[in-house]
Parts: sequence; structure tokens; C-alpha cells
Amino acid sequence: MIFISTIRIDKKHLKLLDKLISHLILRGNKISKKSLVAKLIEDAMIAEGLEENESSDSVTDDHAWKELEDVFELGIEDLSEKVDELLYQLNEEE
Repeated sequence: MIFISTIRIDKKHLKLLDKLISHLILRGNKISKKSLVAKLIEDAMIAEGLEENESSDSVTDDHAWKELEDVFELGIEDLSEKVDELLYQLNEEE
């Protein structure tokens, strides 16, 4: 799905954008304003350490959450209630 968005650029930055595109075309890169702006956005996302497809929509999309499906059974009833007790026993044995 493509969304259309209009951005307004002042004359100074429009002139700089045209100069950059002209420079890239002279170097053999066939590029449009649209493609250049898209590339600049993607590069900025990478520079900021953000993934393009990063989504905070659902915790179930998280890799760690997905791996919980592969967790094995320990055979200990009420493990969530006995965690402290079990940990302290391990510390006493050491």
C-alpha cells in the first residue's frame, strides 16, 4: 500500500535537494526526488539504530516471546511460586 504525503521545503533546501540530485545524476546515479528522500529517511533510521520494520504493536512479535513456545517442562509444580525457595536452596548448597 502506498500513501501519498506532501512535504513543503523552503527555497534554500529545495535548491540544495536539486543540487544533490544533479550531482548524483552526473555521477551516473539515476534518481528521483522521491527515491532520494526515501533513501535519506532509511539511512537516518539506520544511523539512529532503528530498524525499518520495527514495530511496537504486539509483544507476541518479539523474538524472545516467540521462543517461549520452545521452553521445556521442569516438572516442578507451582514453579512460579517456589522460585525464591528453590534459588535459596541452591545458594545454601554451594
